[in-house]
Amino acid sequence: MSIFERFLRIESAGGPSWHPTEKKIVFAFNSPGNYHIHNVNVIKGVQAWPRRLTFEVDRCTTPKYLEDGSIIFMRDFGGDENFQIGHISKDGSTSWLTSDHKTKHIIDFVSKTGFYFDANIIDKSSRDVYRLSPLKEKEPQLIFKAEKSVLRAACTTIEEKKIIIEKIIGNNEQELILIEEGKFTNLTKKISGNKKIRWKAERFIDENNILVSTDYKSDYYRLGILSLGSEFKEIQEIEKNHKNDITEVFYSSGSPFTYFLSNEEGYSTLYKGRFGIDQNEVITSFKLPIKGVAVLGDERNFDSSSSISPGEKYIAITLSSPIEPTNIWIIDTESLESWQATDVSLAGLNKTNFSNATLHRFNSYDGLSIPFFRYLPKGTPQANGWPCVFVVHGGPESQYRPSFDTITQFLLSAGYAVIAPNIRGSNGYGRKYLDLDNVEKRLDSIKDIKYIALQLKDPAYSIDSDKLAIYGGSYGGFAVLSAITEYPELWRAGVDLYGIANFVTFLENTAPWRRTLRESEYGSLEKDMETLIKISPINKVDKIKSPLFIIQGDRDERVPLSESIQIFNKLQEKGIPVKMIRFPDEGHGVVKIENKLKAYPELLEWLKQIM
Repeated sequence: MSIFERFLRIESAGGPSWHPTEKKIVFAFNSPGNYHIHNVNVIKGVQAWPRRLTFEVDRCTTPKYLEDGSIIFMRDFGGDENFQIGHISKDGSTSWLTSDHKTKHIIDFVSKTGFYFDANIIDKSSRDVYRLSPLKEKEPQLIFKAEKSVLRAACTTIEEKKIIIEKIIGNNEQELILIEEGKFTNLTKKISGNKKIRWKAERFIDENNILVSTDYKSDYYRLGILSLGSEFKEIQEIEKNHKNDITEVFYSSGSPFTYFLSNEEGYSTLYKGRFGIDQNEVITSFKLPIKGVAVLGDERNFDSSSSISPGEKYIAITLSSPIEPTNIWIIDTESLESWQATDVSLAGLNKTNFSNATLHRFNSYDGLSIPFFRYLPKGTPQANGWPCVFVVHGGPESQYRPSFDTITQFLLSAGYAVIAPNIRGSNGYGRKYLDLDNVEKRLDSIKDIKYIALQLKDPAYSIDSDKLAIYGGSYGGFAVLSAITEYPELWRAGVDLYGIANFVTFLENTAPWRRTLRESEYGSLEKDMETLIKISPINKVDKIKSPLFIIQGDRDERVPLSESIQIFNKLQEKGIPVKMIRFPDEGHGVVKIENKLKAYPELLEWLKQIM
């Protein structure tokens, strides 16, 4: 095994959920080469050996303990994202609560009686909300039916007589709906008006008020209180002293305390607060064991980073940094002692082999301050600096954060610097920044990439600006294709992972439930056809000068295979060097270790020839 391959084999573990007794956690762990369900005993100051609970061919993700100590989790097939919900009983046997492999089932949250999930059982273009008590019922109960939209169950009162549903209009716009005694009340539509507002219901703080995350009347996505009468109350301590976006909220049922994570220039901070209409607002902070990121993903791995034990004795939190692989840590809430609950394999590598990130900012073409992270390889650069790979995040509303990334460290180990920008439209910097690339402003974010590339001509960055490659997946793949068409003179090479080549065919062919969500960001086929055509790289292939490397999963429901095939065929027709690797058993991303070991060493050899 080469040293480069060792970087690809570094493991990750995350997404802890507490057993009702507070004695163990269940989590997702990719030690088997793909994510599978494991649990581990929690003993103060001790790192116990985890136990593997699932043995399926494909990934098993997002496990959660139920009130009786059994476990629910999700699995899909070959990356198709049509997740089914599994149940692991207390004796360790596994059964399946759903079995329609053409339907997506997503666990929303666990309640006292069972759990809530959303699924597109009735209509593939909509996701409705269901409730299921696996120990009492065989069939789920339909709670709320969507009308050509995506719904998610958010929270309930303890007795579950009141339920809050999130209606997801887009990544940057949601509404909250109350279900009580069979009646449905939209709590936010009237106060949001015609503005696009983000709303997320976090928990009931009493029978008539819910804690929400929102950017209503604020540039920041922060905590507030919304009454069931649709009245919004600011939390003054938050408004005065917490000017950063909230990333995650967690709590123990019945407790007055709420724990929340804040995003401060990409790094995570952890707080504990007590919020209520008639209570004094008290917020305290926790010192995290490492400076880095509380890592969370989605249903493809784990959809939460943190969990508080039922008696609030311990916090389990998924942490990593550029030089600390992703592990679960335990924090004692009284003594504030911390220790690792997991110790992922480094594949024989020493942490001293890893390169840390430094945070930088520069002013783009219009004076907007743009942040980016810089990684430099170990050792001495060439006379003109290091050859460099730009890594552009997806989303487009995601954010590059300084967590551990095996591909970044893989590239660094091969002698490439890495620049990871958060161009306009990225999350984590307020609503105004988030909206700067919408619809007709899409290419403004690509212009930011150009100006970062020009900034790197400064010798202080130790980068050879004549040896730049650009790399990205999903929307980041679009950014790659757009950058090499809009500014072809800047790039030696492009690496497109399942990227959007043609916004028209992308919207026509993406999974039906996703089309409306993505139109809210990119523009609609009915109203914005001219813009969609204008920003699509497929229509500017003649401008491309640099070779392109494409990686694509055949079972991708988000950015379909047809997008990569289009750009591949066009470049071949034009005689531009292009190479594509396809994986029939992958979807949106390369997740299986055997496929990573094929794709990335081949990519590395390709880069060496070109750069």
